[in-house]
Amino acid sequence: MTSSIYRLDRMQGRTIVEIMIALTIGMVILVAISSLFIGNRQLFRANDDKTRLDEEGRLALNIMATQVRMAGYGTLLSSDEGVSSQDPASYMARMPVSHSSYTVPPVPGAPPQPNNAIRGCANGFADPAADINSIACAAGSTSDAFLVRRDVDQRSTQIATGGALNTDCLGAAVVLSPPIPPTGKERGGVGPYFRIENRFFVRVNPVTGNPELYCQGNGNTLTGASFANPAQPIAENVEMMKIRYGISSIVPAPLQVVDQFVTADFINAMPNTFAAGGVHPWDRVVSLRICIVMRTANDFVATRPQTYRNCDDQQVLAPDRRLRGVFSTTIAIRNRSVGAT
Repeated sequence: MTSSIYRLDRMQGRTIVEIMIALTIGMVILVAISSLFIGNRQLFRANDDKTRLDEEGRLALNIMATQVRMAGYGTLLSSDEGVSSQDPASYMARMPVSHSSYTVPPVPGAPPQPNNAIRGCANGFADPAADINSIACAAGSTSDAFLVRRDVDQRSTQIATGGALNTDCLGAAVVLSPPIPPTGKERGGVGPYFRIENRFFVRVNPVTGNPELYCQGNGNTLTGASFANPAQPIAENVEMMKIRYGISSIVPAPLQVVDQFVTADFINAMPNTFAAGGVHPWDRVVSLRICIVMRTANDFVATRPQTYRNCDDQQVLAPDRRLRGVFSTTIAIRNRSVGAT
């Protein structure tokens, strides 16, 4: 009998209190492990999105900087040899402003039209595909837009014939333009040339609903016509772009020294003395200061809406929980900078 009682005692289980304590400890451990996993996952996601934001921001600036540095390069550099640099009007003729003294398209007897290497709009373009002579600025946009132009002279057509093509920012081949006629100031081009024009602006992608940096180039476009190819996004999640133009306001020269940074509206409001043989306001631009606001692709990356300073140095509270970064750079137009010939 004693041994039976002993065996029953040995067979007794845990009490309900012990079970509850064990379950509680297990749940605490499980919650701790889950919290650690979720925290690490959120941290990894935030770091991954931040890395992508940095890469896309640098990519966007590098693409635009490459085009800006080459603005105005081309036939004009060799089309006015022998012009005296002491004469202000002739000095401006030597500046690589992409044939600013020519009518585009060339029309005999027509007054010369400015054909700037750099031009911008503080509120974006009304129609980014419009011909250079009819392009206008839009109203109500939060982002700036600008265009850059350069020429590749007839000597490079031999390279193109051999297989290499002169292309715009989207890789589309640029149509060969006819020779530039001579004027009273310059002797003109001696052969056909490639005029490459790229336009940069920010818009919402109608497919994804995300704001993106777009470029529209003049590939496959005849001289004097609207752009044939549609604009394409080149960088994702670009919310805003603001540009300040470094100009030389000194009259008549030197025109290679930046003495102030201004908006596109300021330049468009400057007196235009081009028709009288003077300087077109956009021909005074020597450098660009480009600023863009980037956002992460995914929402709910931050624990709460982020506060940041935008390109206008204004403190902004983000409308969502995405991370944001502000990227800026100043680019000199090499053909207009100090030391350029």
